[in-house]
Amino acid sequence: MSVDETAPLRVLVVDGDAHVRADVISLLDGSSELQVVAETHDAAAAVPLAERLRPDIVLLDAGAAQHATPLSRSSRVFVLASADDGPAVETAIRGGACGHLVPGAFTVHDLIRSVRDANRVSLGLSAREAEVMDLIATGRSNGEIARQLFLSEKTVKNHVNRIYGKLGVSSRATAIALWRGIVSVLPGRE
Repeated sequence: MSVDETAPLRVLVVDGDAHVRADVISLLDGSSELQVVAETHDAAAAVPLAERLRPDIVLLDAGAAQHATPLSRSSRVFVLASADDGPAVETAIRGGACGHLVPGAFTVHDLIRSVRDANRVSLGLSAREAEVMDLIATGRSNGEIARQLFLSEKTVKNHVNRIYGKLGVSSRATAIALWRGIVSVLPGRE
């Protein structure tokens, strides 16, 4: 996987229903921020597929909730579930999934916001720090971020320093990799 901050997030779609799978893929294909790298109807086949392709996101059928644990080791997992699938969603969340989306009722923006919310919570960033990190991940400079958020460049630099401190990183590329879920754990400092 590349740490390129402009590369789209890579998605694996796992759903036994061909129509649901096709609808989700069609929705995601319209976005420049997401790229479907693979699809499968077979949840058991999704685990080795995810290990080989290392997608940033796995959209997993609620019927395959038991596969959330191995998939969540390398990707952000979101369960595709209707409102009636509460037990399956709970199983998947306990297994490491970040949340769930209702097929046919979510947008690309909803998925991206869910990924960002999961990252913000798991990385311990404030809402403003997450907003700054989103802009860093799109390749914007501190000056561009300051103008977009109506902040001084000094304030943005302070946010960036706090973000680096919370993430335990010293570079934009590493911060972006963590933010996008490309790197889940950094080696300890010596």
